[in-house]
Amino acid sequence: MDTFSEHVARAILFAAAVIALFVLQVLPSADGVLLLHHQVLIALLGVALLGAALFRPIRPAVVAVGLLSQAGFVASALAMPGFSATTVLYLNLAGLAALLLVGFLLLRSARQQARWEGLSAPQRGT
Repeated sequence: MDTFSEHVARAILFAAAVIALFVLQVLPSADGVLLLHHQVLIALLGVALLGAALFRPIRPAVVAVGLLSQAGFVASALAMPGFSATTVLYLNLAGLAALLLVGFLLLRSARQQARWEGLSAPQRGT
């Protein structure tokens, strides 16, 4: 069942993929291991997010991996005192927020679908 929440989640997944690909354009040339590693992960994440927008079964895994990837880079960037790519940091924070919203919307959609199909837990105490 396609719910409104699921349609919004798919649109946000697509937008997050575009943000990920935009991060690749904004990043300076890879002069350090952290930045090269981040470029490879962002490219893979962008492709995975596009796939998740199209294929329902991989959405939870892609959202979880995307959250870990984005949070890891944000934590690493905040821990480095001389990190100068603030635009990249803000784009990653935007991607992190988008993936959190997608996770919430997908959980909401799954709950609505379970309720629709009558699979929710029975009421106790009756």
